[in-house]
Amino acid sequence: EKFRAEHGLSASSDGQLMSAKQLADLNAQLIVAQADTARASARYQQYKSIVDSGSENAFKDAAISSDQPSSSVIAALKTRYLTVAKRQQDVEANFGPQHPQAVALAKEKADISAQIFGELKQLTESYRNEYEVALARETALRANVAAAQGKSSIDNQSQVQLRDLDQKATALTTLYQTFLGRYEEAAQQQSFPVGKIRIISD
Repeated sequence: EKFRAEHGLSASSDGQLMSAKQLADLNAQLIVAQADTARASARYQQYKSIVDSGSENAFKDAAISSDQPSSSVIAALKTRYLTVAKRQQDVEANFGPQHPQAVALAKEKADISAQIFGELKQLTESYRNEYEVALARETALRANVAAAQGKSSIDNQSQVQLRDLDQKATALTTLYQTFLGRYEEAAQQQSFPVGKIRIISD
């Protein structure tokens, strides 16, 4: 027990070394963290490519983001854009593209497209932050796993030493019990009373 205490060889209820159990738990957490980082990275890269394509493609690219829960504002802007575009088309068909109402609708459509692009940039920044947080967590877990692996390796070596000591202690105890049994047997024989000796003469 002293050896266990000095070397920190605490065990769980199932007899497994705590360092080994902690290492297994950390590895499980790392697997989850790696998956989270991969998802966050893919989402961030998707939106980054949308923003990098420029504001001219904002309306077209907004269709990619409309499935995201956080993009309800973009979905509403897209609906407005389609409505204005339809009105602009009707006015131009009836009065020509130079008609004041057609010009005003074209400007409104451009403003909506700029708003969509602004929302896309905000989403991209948000997803970049999520990716960086996920990556930081994964990096921290990797460091914890490395430290736990070192501790587990040392504990395994100490466990081998402890088994060796236990075997030697068992062997010494057996040897002691053997010698003790022989000693007690010899002592018991010496304590028996000596019988009277009769001398028979001719």
